[in-house]
Amino acid sequence: MNSGLSKRKAFLQSQKNQGHRITFGFAGIADFRSFIGQEYIAGMLKAASDYDLNFINFAGAIKYSFFDDIDFIARYFKTFRFMKKPLIDGLVTWTSSFCELTDVKRVEDTFNSIKPLPMVDIGYLDLPGIPSVRIDNEYSISILMKHLVIDHKYRKFAFIGSETSSPHLERLKCYGQELQKYGIQELENSVFLLKEMNSADIAAAVNKMLSCHDIRDKKEIHCIVTPSDLIASSVIEELDKHGISVPKDVAVTGFNNQYSGVFARSPVTTMNLEYFKRGYAAVELLIDRIMAPKEHFDTLLVPTSLLIRQSCGCFEQSILEAAEAISNSEEPAFSLSTKEDFRPFILEKLRQIFPNLNKNKLLTLADSIFDDIQGQKKESEILRYFQSLLQDLRKEGLFVNSEVQQKLTLLRKTILSFLPDPQKNQMENIFHQLRILASVFIEYDTIAPREDSYLMNTLSQIAINFASAKSGRQIQDVLRYQLGEMGIPGIILSLSENMTSDLGSTSLELILPEPPADIQKKLPFKITDPAFIPKFFFPQGRRYSFMVEILHHEDKYFGFTFLEIGNPNISIYDTVRTLLSNALNTVYLREGRSKKRTMLLTGEELKGILNLSEDDSSEVHNGLKASEITGYLLEHLSEMTDLDKMARELSVSKSHLVRRAKELTGYTIQTMHEKLKIEQAKKLLQVESLKLGEIASRLGFQNQNYFSSVFKKNTGMSPRAWAKRYLH
Repeated sequence: MNSGLSKRKAFLQSQKNQGHRITFGFAGIADFRSFIGQEYIAGMLKAASDYDLNFINFAGAIKYSFFDDIDFIARYFKTFRFMKKPLIDGLVTWTSSFCELTDVKRVEDTFNSIKPLPMVDIGYLDLPGIPSVRIDNEYSISILMKHLVIDHKYRKFAFIGSETSSPHLERLKCYGQELQKYGIQELENSVFLLKEMNSADIAAAVNKMLSCHDIRDKKEIHCIVTPSDLIASSVIEELDKHGISVPKDVAVTGFNNQYSGVFARSPVTTMNLEYFKRGYAAVELLIDRIMAPKEHFDTLLVPTSLLIRQSCGCFEQSILEAAEAISNSEEPAFSLSTKEDFRPFILEKLRQIFPNLNKNKLLTLADSIFDDIQGQKKESEILRYFQSLLQDLRKEGLFVNSEVQQKLTLLRKTILSFLPDPQKNQMENIFHQLRILASVFIEYDTIAPREDSYLMNTLSQIAINFASAKSGRQIQDVLRYQLGEMGIPGIILSLSENMTSDLGSTSLELILPEPPADIQKKLPFKITDPAFIPKFFFPQGRRYSFMVEILHHEDKYFGFTFLEIGNPNISIYDTVRTLLSNALNTVYLREGRSKKRTMLLTGEELKGILNLSEDDSSEVHNGLKASEITGYLLEHLSEMTDLDKMARELSVSKSHLVRRAKELTGYTIQTMHEKLKIEQAKKLLQVESLKLGEIASRLGFQNQNYFSSVFKKNTGMSPRAWAKRYLH
């Protein structure tokens, strides 16, 4: 065991000995039809298992929902109310995944607002104080160019990438360094940067390149290097429209190992960015940060690997290995006469290659091979046989790519060893088809659980059951009996009394599997801040992994749910959220539960508390509004007043902030913050289950006594007296 691993294990064990299992979260936005988010999460789940950690997934699912939500990003940011202690001890962030949906400053401000929570990032956006786990672009381009220059002897290159992508520009820089390293002169008009990564811009770049260079038969360009498989596959298609073949006329390479590269006309040689390993490494680095919160951590670079396919001019390794097997074959030549002469020989070989097949299947395969060798039928019998065999293996869960490829290699070696050249060529074509057939099944197995996001047959029935629910109790019954159909082991459900305009106070109503009686009798349990859900409501005595989903229908909120992760198809949890939210909307409307109220302070309440103007737009001065000041203070009710931090995050000077706050509200920042804390305290005191010490902690007071003193100064009553008057 290496020292880092042993230190982490020892630290985590010491925490468990004190009754605390570390819980970490993941914040990012992904299209879960793509594999990237899935692989990141799979790596984190594996690390959670290996290190015995709890995991809470806050990942937002975009682009595959039943209905597009134009306010998706605004709704997603509400999950940041969960991202703090004591619910989680640290967070893995994918900050760059937000940048396509909102501006960088908002992303930076949002993540900075949850400091000092320990965080580790897996994206390319630099945030001060947050170390990153990234791929090594320099290493990646280095091994790619080494293959192209040393193995293929290419010397004339072009580059097509995006001018708006930071990773693309970094890879372009590394590409230039590699050219210099090998003493290769950069060709004139050989770098093309796209404004948009769409088919029209890529086509324009290809056309411009063709107008500058004759690339047929590798005359003026040997290879086109791209920093993305999306670009590489589009370049290959565009070249084909001009009658230019890849890799015969020109080689093309990609980056990222994306699906588009696999399905390109010429499968793309690319860099595997090791998303699974990066997710795993991010969790390890986060543990290190939690262990040593004051220590500085540098960016961790994860090595990538080169995936050689066909677009660079190579064949896949399995095909090369098959050729080596033939060249090393010591099988004697075999003269065919009749099927009866052929069977004993080939059956013995097939038994060695396929020891798990029964006699009848071996005989059928032997007959198929004989028929194909004799060329008796137009369609390959071997191909049909393996189509059926691979379908059976997939159905039984026994399809393993490496094993299938190995058996095909052995079978090819056996058959080709005794065939004359004309028949060898014929059988080579069949084995090429077999490898493609196996590859197709591999891709189907890889994509099916991600692309078929909604398990439509099962979910259609579940949707009908949700739609038929006439009450909250019936909705809970649907969850109770049908979560298992979707592979979801459990749920924690917290709902508001009424649909509201924001995520506010809720009551924890349902836990599945049902907890022990002493926990069950605490339900319903009032929750005013989702980050402070008592840990005893979560599974006890074992680690857990949950997906957080906020329940809403359009602009109406019903609460939130923690769905225990069992099904690896992450998109299924968003589907449950959609079905559950629609059902709740129907029930709440039927029962008249539409009063829009929340335990959080509202804009109208703020105007009364601070005597704010009705028209906030008239209060603008140098870009600063009263609502910006009060909004910031509300978001930081759990913290002590920090003028320096506030000025920095509002992008104004401290003196300007202090002066304008007084002009706009009539109060100093400290007084305003205190008043808001006290008003929020009044709401929290309405919840009988909350103790004074917990309320004081939530509102950033040093201790319970100081909180009581400040509360009495502002209201003339102690917190207990105020609560007693309110409740009775």
